[in-house]
Amino acid sequence: MRQILVDHARLQQRKKRGAGVSKVELDEAALISPEQSTEILDLNDALERLASLDRRAAQGVELRYFGGLNQDEIAEVLKVSAVTVRRDWVFARAWLYAELHSAA
Repeated sequence: MRQILVDHARLQQRKKRGAGVSKVELDEAALISPEQSTEILDLNDALERLASLDRRAAQGVELRYFGGLNQDEIAEVLKVSAVTVRRDWVFARAWLYAELHSAA
């Protein structure tokens, strides 16, 4: 799901996207605005930096944000305790907040 959103956001950022050709939308819920495109690209870059710092925390964010999993499900997927998932989430959320707001 993350790659789908990132690819769509990158397409929105391109200057040349088929001038005058009618666009066929597959799902209105999947539409994102140009402002959201920028935010998704910024989040993707920040997640890549987080992954180089703490891979498990970045995986937890991806599973929660893009996969919609809860703490117990993430713990099962990553084969760690729910407390570890919670600790990683608190760290990742604070780190991403600082990272995204320092870029702005």
